[in-house]
Amino acid sequence: MRRIHERGHEIGLHPSYDTCAHPERIAREGQRLQRICQEECIEQSQWGGRMHYLRWQWPTSAHGWEQAGFHYDSTLSYAVRPGFRCGTCHPYPMFDPVAQRPLRLIQRPLIAMECSVIAPRYLGLGYGPASLALFQRLKQRCQAVGGQFTLLWHNSHLTTAEDRELYRQVVVG
Repeated sequence: MRRIHERGHEIGLHPSYDTCAHPERIAREGQRLQRICQEECIEQSQWGGRMHYLRWQWPTSAHGWEQAGFHYDSTLSYAVRPGFRCGTCHPYPMFDPVAQRPLRLIQRPLIAMECSVIAPRYLGLGYGPASLALFQRLKQRCQAVGGQFTLLWHNSHLTTAEDRELYRQVVVG
């Protein structure tokens, strides 16, 4: 984690599978991550992350992030199709409609996940021009309105030259 941080990357939380319905577990895992980072002399101005398998239970999951003292979440997306689940690509403060109160948590909408585009179980576009065009179109739509193109790219999709080349084209070009 120290090497990752030294390269300028942000360290975030990826809570375990069943935590979405258990805010106390999210909080416990988040506090553990922050404690370990403190022991490793990793300091960040903001803490955030994304739920496992994009699992989300409203407003329970948001309360877990808040209890952990985290600043943002970037879970809200659809695994089956990339795009604008939240209707925006701008970070926004979350609100608990049940308790009728604003949360101290920002949602950074997840616009695209690589496997949503590439994997056969989802859109199945593979690594060809159609997948690159879709990523670029989403990225351009975010740029056109001054928003953030939040991309999830799993490290398991960086193992082949084909993986890395598509990633490079999406991120750089």
